[in-house]
Amino acid sequence: MNRLFYYLCGTIKNIIHSISYMIIRKFLLVLAICFLAGIFATRQSSIMAQEPPLSASDLVIEDPDVIPMYTGGSGEMHRFIANTLRYPPDAVARDAQGLVVYTFVVEKDGTLSNFNMIHPADSLLNEEALRILQQMPPWRPARFKGEIVRSESYVPMYFKLNKNARAATTATRPSSSATVRAYAKTDKEIIENNDIYTIVDKMPEYSNGETSLGQFISHNIRYPREARQEGIEGRILCSFIVTADGSITNIEVVDGLHPLLDDEAIRVLGLMPGWIPGENGGEKVNVKCLLPIDFTIDEEPIPPLTSMIKR
Repeated sequence: MNRLFYYLCGTIKNIIHSISYMIIRKFLLVLAICFLAGIFATRQSSIMAQEPPLSASDLVIEDPDVIPMYTGGSGEMHRFIANTLRYPPDAVARDAQGLVVYTFVVEKDGTLSNFNMIHPADSLLNEEALRILQQMPPWRPARFKGEIVRSESYVPMYFKLNKNARAATTATRPSSSATVRAYAKTDKEIIENNDIYTIVDKMPEYSNGETSLGQFISHNIRYPREARQEGIEGRILCSFIVTADGSITNIEVVDGLHPLLDDEAIRVLGLMPGWIPGENGGEKVNVKCLLPIDFTIDEEPIPPLTSMIKR
């Protein structure tokens, strides 16, 4: 009986050792697989995280696949401007106000260069806007066809002192047509008796998004016949105010191209439905916005009637 007992004990002990050995081998095998998978995933993540290559070309790309952007987004840029802005004392004394717009090139390393003022206000405000832009940290550069490229952008800065400050005279061109002036929805009272912002925590948005805004504009534009005949095309920069209730007012051409195209841009913007208003400090506010509109002739210009007669 004792011999049988010891035999059974030895057999059970051998079985336990065999099972333990198998478990350890499986554990080590699983551990090795996990380790190798971790190395592979790390390498893949590293590859995916790599920046696109720099383009060998120094051309400024007008329509990149990914536009340049202030690092952190527009909200961070607005905070930077608000914290950096120092209203010139002489400008305050003279109640100098107005919209200043600079275009610039975002280089491949994100730095800003080639500053060009397209909408001036008071000279001191122009200088202050340029100083702020020159102090900006590098942006995220544009991408085009998988490469980092140079691209142009712009930043509007609207200098306004307070509610009761006198509205500044700007270089915007008044519309030549009474009908188009109606589309402009000019309301001087909003400018003179309310705070107008360009730097807010949350910018106004077109109700259905940027893509729908582009579709709305392209669907409603009616290319003026005379401008088409003359082959006039290009970009017009417009401004307008999105009020605290989302309505659109005070539509103006900031950087025009041709009177007929300028008026058409105002007409189309005047057709826009209300936007989602901007917010600052948790409150809905009036915000001055900029919007470029491109006029492009897809086909050959229609020859003028006079040239047809001469033939």
